[in-house]
Amino acid sequence: MGHVEVEVGVGDLEGGKIMRTKALVDTGATLTIIPEDLANKLGLKRVGEKVKVVTASGFEELELSHALIEIGSKRRITPVLISNKIDRVIIGVVTLEAMQLRVNPVTEKLEEFTALFY
Repeated sequence: MGHVEVEVGVGDLEGGKIMRTKALVDTGATLTIIPEDLANKLGLKRVGEKVKVVTASGFEELELSHALIEIGSKRRITPVLISNKIDRVIIGVVTLEAMQLRVNPVTEKLEEFTALFY
């Protein structure tokens, strides 16, 4: 499967500041990652906790925050990690699940699905 890119809005928790950008959807990433400069422009507050992650360059600890994410007509507040090394937004599966979106491997696009509750 190729890369899936989507237009997203990233905003502060109140939705007062929203910046639009292209994002890479990464079904191998648990949480969404936001570049530090974007987080600073939006005034995202760090929660004072770092999350250990494995990246292509090894282990890192990234600051945890929360942001409003918009994809299409869907808006959710979701946990995000802030990186000073990654220069683009990467959408992880926690955000996708919260928005009831999944990658269609045939069309390489996001599609809606119905959540399951057991």
